[in-house]
Amino acid sequence: MSTRTEGAHHAEQVDAASVGKVALDPEVVEAATQRIGRELFEHISRAPASPLTRQWWDDHLVEWTTSDPAVKNQLFRFIDVLPMLADDRAVLAHLHEYLDPVAQQMPRAMRMAISVARPGSLTGRALAIAARRNVLAYAHRFIAGTSAAEVLETAAAERRMGRAFTLDRLGEAVTSDVEADAYLASYLALIEAVAPRVNAWPEQPRLDRDSRGPMPRMNVSVKLSALDAHFNPTDAAGTARRVKARLRELLRCAARHRAHVHVDMESYSTKDLTLAIFRDILLEAEFRDTPHVGIVLQCYLKDAERDIAELVDWARHRGTPIWVRLVKGAYWDFEMAHARAVGWPVPVFQQKWQSDATFESQCRTVMANAEF
Repeated sequence: MSTRTEGAHHAEQVDAASVGKVALDPEVVEAATQRIGRELFEHISRAPASPLTRQWWDDHLVEWTTSDPAVKNQLFRFIDVLPMLADDRAVLAHLHEYLDPVAQQMPRAMRMAISVARPGSLTGRALAIAARRNVLAYAHRFIAGTSAAEVLETAAAERRMGRAFTLDRLGEAVTSDVEADAYLASYLALIEAVAPRVNAWPEQPRLDRDSRGPMPRMNVSVKLSALDAHFNPTDAAGTARRVKARLRELLRCAARHRAHVHVDMESYSTKDLTLAIFRDILLEAEFRDTPHVGIVLQCYLKDAERDIAELVDWARHRGTPIWVRLVKGAYWDFEMAHARAVGWPVPVFQQKWQSDATFESQCRTVMANAEF
């Protein structure tokens, strides 16, 4: 079980369930923004990573290899296929296939290492081993653990640094009902193993309370497409029926253990169905009064303003507040490429300032409707 943790200061999240009316005063918002920003910069400048640490080299390697869009694209394509490569020869062959075309844009040391590595040679084997180890080591910086004990240790470390967390089960792609059931079971087991321990920790009001009172310490994020092997917007009714059957079990488990469930947003093609399932299940009598549930909204989408307005109206009708996590979006490259490939209108803003402006305006919308 590999689980990702995402640290967050609850008091500083853009959540409709936790922002008070006082925060709408522009002077208060500006003062808090300046204070938090200066604190962050102070911590960054105070404790830079040392060149003698692996973190320094990892950070600079990522900076060097992702500063060029072509190199970044080819490197990520290689990383995507790496788990499926059976031996060192296959790793080396794919390294050459993906990185040779962009070799001139790569750092000199990497370019030289790849150029002298040949199948069957010691340098080739060493490079293949290094590629696997480095990708795995870097990935583990973002993975909370592969067991409940490791997840608890990581969560406790986040808490000591004054950060709350959300846990996200990795390996979301499912191709059968058996895998979808296993994905759900892994979440149930995670909540049952971790939540009782987390709930027993001493309270930290800054992390554990908002203007309405106590908040769940256990927080999980889930992708609805992982709850159905046939998640398909063209079969909205069938998909919703199958997803809701599993999602109900997750919500019940979360309620028993005082855990929060957050629904992740995925690609644009699944957005409307994800929102529909989220709204429908939370209007069911069993879950209508459930407060500790939320959804992600992506502000790089041209639909963002409409989606948030509709969600506010729905939440007002429901009568129990929900949480909203505003993000700018993580699938921009895919959405651009996919829309152009099939000849559809591009669903995302093509200029960064447009996403930034939408994010800021929708933050105001969320805060203005905090009671919902």
